[in-house]
Amino acid sequence: MSCPLSTPNKNPNPQGKGVVPILKDWSMLQPTVTGPKGAAEFLRDYAVSSLILTANFGFKPVIGNTYFLYTGEKGWTLSLISPSEWGQSSPGEFLARCRLRIDMTWEMIIEEPSEHSDALAKARSFIKGFVDVLAEQNAISTHLPFYESHLPYYQRMLGTALASSLKASLPAFGDSMKTLMAEQSPPRPDSSYLLCAGASGAKVLQGRPSQTA
Repeated sequence: MSCPLSTPNKNPNPQGKGVVPILKDWSMLQPTVTGPKGAAEFLRDYAVSSLILTANFGFKPVIGNTYFLYTGEKGWTLSLISPSEWGQSSPGEFLARCRLRIDMTWEMIIEEPSEHSDALAKARSFIKGFVDVLAEQNAISTHLPFYESHLPYYQRMLGTALASSLKASLPAFGDSMKTLMAEQSPPRPDSSYLLCAGASGAKVLQGRPSQTA
């Protein structure tokens, strides 16, 4: 079973990119990976990045820039526009600020939303489903999103870059999904464990007083 990165799109290249622009974009999206990651960091980067790449967006994300993640009737939207700039035309409930890192994984910054937030509930549901799918796999690298042809152009490029990054930053124990899950605390992490209120070492949103991750 493949990981739920996105829904099918009948037009895999809506921007009509030619070979030269594709090669240029790909050269700019090559991940810079410093080495193996710990199990918790690896799983969080995998799950959170996959959630962000399910969002609708038609621009090329730039490393280090801030983007804004919303959810509404049409699903997830990643936007250049902040909540204060939308007015009445917002694409949905705001969840988080997002940044693309140099290793092509995504940082999601959630700023203490209400526990009654529909956006937070949807994100937790996605992460739970994602982890459930991963837990049924044997090897981590088997279902990484290398060139998912059904995705829109930038999602396809970023998905391939994410897969390259994850393969290059596998934890020291190797490619075993069983070991990855066993190394977590708790052993079968839920969405609360993976969705954080800030950057690395941030507060964990678990419906109770926050603790350091």
